[in-house]
Amino acid sequence: MQNNFDSLDNLELGVQKSSVVQERAGLVAVYMYKQFIEFHQATVNTNDMFSKMLEHLITVLEYLKQSLNIRNVPVQNVTCTVDSTKTLAIVNVLWHKISFTCRFNNSPKALPRKNGTPMFCGRIFAINGDFTQLINEKDDYERQMDILLENEIASLYVPAEKNQGTVMTIKHKDNQELYISQLDAPREFLLKVIEIVCAGGEFHKQNTKKTGFIF
Repeated sequence: MQNNFDSLDNLELGVQKSSVVQERAGLVAVYMYKQFIEFHQATVNTNDMFSKMLEHLITVLEYLKQSLNIRNVPVQNVTCTVDSTKTLAIVNVLWHKISFTCRFNNSPKALPRKNGTPMFCGRIFAINGDFTQLINEKDDYERQMDILLENEIASLYVPAEKNQGTVMTIKHKDNQELYISQLDAPREFLLKVIEIVCAGGEFHKQNTKKTGFIF
């Protein structure tokens, strides 16, 4: 008789354990579903934002050409190339090269917020240089991301919610944040990056090694 009671106890314990596992697995699934939905919406918004930015890019370059032409500056090297997937644009403005891409939104990621919950969002990179020359397609994701961050000019973070503002960070200003409405963001991000790059300049490189001369 005791063996029967033991069997019932074991069965009840097994049911309880199964119920706990089911409940906890369910909670994980609910959380991941929420992340999946936000990730999907943020990706759609980011791709849409990038497409609108490309439309503004044509207009901006045309105005640049007109303004440079008036000043007798050759404009054959004011160009833009967009890849077939429309996730990468490489811009030439005279001697400057700038690349914009939204290719690296392949999993849910969030931007930390000081006074609130992290904001799940997509990201548009603006990088200094030609993306195709900087990025080796054979490199793994982490290596490619390191190269992007090393050459980053600025980033635009696009949230899942349409009525929530975007966040632009500027690398050389210690990732200072600018808040821009989603309506204005495609134009403002593009113009700000071009202003940062084209209004700046480079110093001549110097050889810091000491020579044998004493004068």
